[in-house]
Amino acid sequence: MEKNSLGIDIGGTFIKYALMDKHYCIKDKWKIDTVKYDTAAELYDYICSNIRSIDEIDKIGVSAPGLIDEDSCVKSYAAPNVAIMYGTNINNEISKRTNKKVASINDAKAAGLCEFELGNAKGYKSSAFLIIGTGTGGCICDENGVIYGKDAFAGEFHNMPFVNAKIGGLDKMGDYASITGLVNLYNEKAEQDSQAQYGYEVSKKYLNGDKIAVSSVEEWIRNIVAQLLVITVFYNPEVICIGGGISEENWFIDKVRAQYKNTCVDYFEADFITTEIDRCKYNNDANLLGAVIKASL
Repeated sequence: MEKNSLGIDIGGTFIKYALMDKHYCIKDKWKIDTVKYDTAAELYDYICSNIRSIDEIDKIGVSAPGLIDEDSCVKSYAAPNVAIMYGTNINNEISKRTNKKVASINDAKAAGLCEFELGNAKGYKSSAFLIIGTGTGGCICDENGVIYGKDAFAGEFHNMPFVNAKIGGLDKMGDYASITGLVNLYNEKAEQDSQAQYGYEVSKKYLNGDKIAVSSVEEWIRNIVAQLLVITVFYNPEVICIGGGISEENWFIDKVRAQYKNTCVDYFEADFITTEIDRCKYNNDANLLGAVIKASL
């Protein structure tokens, strides 16, 4: 019987699983809550104890937040519920509990690899991916796939620095281009009884013509385009794909494309930039698919 692959996407809120065939078609999918444990061993036991159909699986691909090097070592802290993974080797921990071949990759790099192999960056020789969520994740690829860099830090777009005169030092661009950044922009301008908790609330107000939301979204789009401009300057890829739930909104992609084009002309004082702006084809399953692709390489 032909074996399947298992994708595991470890997130700060949920851990998602997907059983796939060799064509990356998902045959079964489930998720569990991410539980905060006192030790990494307990967390890995929990992850592996919720694997289904283990006898039907020949390899496991794992997507996880934080800095993960090419040897699968977790080199930075991530969300509170999974911060305990810091300093561990994901491949070793899951392999010894399952006796399966395991490969692991950062979640944004998994999404980029998915788009490179199956999605809207397929066939391009150079591509970049900006994933907009609570923070902004990222990935860059050449014709061979994901570029890691010496410390596996290439494409960590959230951490792109800029000089912020307000704080008198360096700040991170991702803090202003993320969904959290959008909510913060809105709440700084809104009355106390109109504060937003989630990005979709601000988006809805924007689409309904709320003046504060319109002003906040326009400023937020400029922040996103600033990130895209930096990516363009240092890599100038053929395409930059934007991911995250917001990328599924046509108004958002259209607005980013137009603002990017206009800003490139104004900033460079010439119309020579041909980098395309597109959305990611896969969103909800991108991390799972990318993780399994990584395990299949």
